Amino acid sequence: MTDSTHHSAHMAHDRRRHQMSRGEYSFYFALIFVAALPICTLQFLFAALRTGGAGKDPVRRAWSEAQTITPRIFWA
Repeated sequence: MTDSTHHSAHMAHDRRRHQMSRGEYSFYFALIFVAALPICTLQFLFAALRTGGAGKDPVRRAWSEAQTITPRIFWA
């Protein structure tokens, strides 16, 4: 006979840990996004002045930076 109580308690712990790490991931993502936004805005303005055209808008660029950097904090 299988002891399912141990297995369910283990799964509940994993689910709780996943929820905590998801909140922590969101916090770091927001922090990196807010920090990258002014830098990406300046890069956008300099590129627009230099070339006369607009490239990737600063919000998308900052979002992309946050998507690239945040997983490196948790899974590197």
